[in-house]
Formats: sequence, structure tokens, C-alpha cells
Amino acid sequence: MSSRYFINKVFIVAFSIFLLGNNVFASPTWYGKIFVDAQSFSNDVMGTKTDIKNNSSRLGLKGEYSFSENSDLRLIYQAEYQFDPVDGKARGDDGTLKQRNTFLGIKSNIGTLFAGTHDSALKKSQLKIDLFNDLAPDIKNILHGENRLEDFIGYTTPKYKNMISATFNSIKNPSSGKKYKSYSINFSGDAFQAAIGIDESMKGYDSSRISILIPINKFKIGLLAQKTKNLVSGQSDSGHVTSLSRKISAKGTFKIQRSSSNMKISTGRQTTIGYDYQFKKYLKIFTFYSQLESSNNSKEKDIFSIGLEYKF
Repeated sequence: MSSRYFINKVFIVAFSIFLLGNNVFASPTWYGKIFVDAQSFSNDVMGTKTDIKNNSSRLGLKGEYSFSENSDLRLIYQAEYQFDPVDGKARGDDGTLKQRNTFLGIKSNIGTLFAGTHDSALKKSQLKIDLFNDLAPDIKNILHGENRLEDFIGYTTPKYKNMISATFNSIKNPSSGKKYKSYSINFSGDAFQAAIGIDESMKGYDSSRISILIPINKFKIGLLAQKTKNLVSGQSDSGHVTSLSRKISAKGTFKIQRSSSNMKISTGRQTTIGYDYQFKKYLKIFTFYSQLESSNNSKEKDIFSIGLEYKF
């Protein structure tokens, strides 16, 4: 039985108990966001086109259950699904919902063990350096390793001195039976955050990534370096991301980001500038201009966007 099948069955039972009023899963939290933008994009092949895009809009339920008042042992759970308010379906899937991070776990003073569908340790090690995550200039256009995986088992250690932790993932491919592994070591301090992530045999690639995020007054500086080896061809490629954000008012943030790599696009380079305005705590309006360059002219494109993110 795959872990995905097991997790889905357990969530059906848990949700049924919740609907019947049982307080085993007391006070769950419903959350989500609508994340859309209007884009104008152009290149030499297509010319100029405009479209309204969904950017991983989602709906989720999460919570935890303490087994006793005298124990820190807790059951944790999350079910999160992507929906598309633009086209009325989740792109690439049959039906209207696409599963995102959905898992069950046990949390205690010796760490957290969880299973289901989840982002890999290497993906999480980017530390929010990607200022345009889930949008058209997402670093997944340039770098390998931005994986969300099924049949996933993960373990995260407690934080040592409230600063250092490690995460270990083991994933079994349900179709081939092959196993992948992903690891990370994470540091979080007052002066900076840093992480090292490693993928082993992940979808045909070995990858290593180091990230650092430095806050300086109203600035945040992000640096990411990655090396990836194709296990079939033996070819290795490097990639880099540099990002900078600055608060320019109580509600406004200026952002700029540069990504480069040969991993997915020959001599791929993506430069993006953007501005966010936090209109309300739950509502953000944003705009950006992004230029993707390559030695392959058909891959090049310019994108201008205006959008909103509504959280609930």
C-alpha cells in the first residue's frame, strides 16, 4: 500500500470524525489564498499575448492533537489542495483539485516524523530566496530540484540551541520502485539564515545547494548556489540566484532577482524586478517585469504582470 493511499484514507476518517463533532481533532485551521495575475508576454516566435494566470491558488486544513496534558507528543496533520479560479480546474490534472503538501505526522521533543506528499528537503532549503515563488519567474524555470513528492517519509530534528536543525527525506517512486533521498541542514539566527540541501538520485539527478538569507535594516539579500549532475549523461551544471528586497514604505516592497543556469535552458538567465503593496493584512497587490534570456531564441520571453494575492 502506498503512503499516498494510506494518507488519503486516514484523512477521510479524520474529516468524518470532525464533521460528526468529535473533538479528537479540535480547533483545526482552515486557510488558503487566491493568487492570480494578468500577464502580457512576448517573444520572437509567438509575438505578444495577454492572459490571466492562476498561481497555485490553494485551500487547506491543518491542526494537531495532543495525546495527553502531561506529554509533548502530538499528532499533526495537513491537507492542502490547489485550485484554479481562472480556468475552473487545476492545470495538468483531471478534476478540480491538485494535491499539494498533505501529510500526517508525529511531533515530540525528539523531532517530527511525517508521511504523505511534501516538498523535498532540497526545495525547502531555498529559504524564500525566490522572491517570485509560484509566479512566472519562479526559479524552477532555471534550476532542477524544485520537487514536491508523493510516497514521502520525512524526519526533522529538534532545533539545537534554537538555531540548527536537519531534515531527512526518503521517497519511493510508485511506478518504478526506485528510491530517492533528500537532506538539508538549516541554520536560523538573528544575523542570517543559511541552509545546505542535497538530493540523491532525485528524478535522475544528484544536486547540492547552499543558500543564505541576510537581513540588513530594510534590506533582505538572498544568495543561492547549486550544482546538479545528470546521472544518465554524466553532465554537471551549476546555477545561481541572487535576490534583493527592500521595504520602501510601511506597505511597499521593491524586489529584484537574477537567476542563471544551463540546467533547463541553454545559457538561461532570468532577471526580474517587482513591487508589492500590502494593501491589507490579507490582500497584496503586485507587479513585475521579467526577462528570460537564452542562446535558444525560442526560449526567450519578456513578461509584464499585475496581480493580487488574497489570503484567508
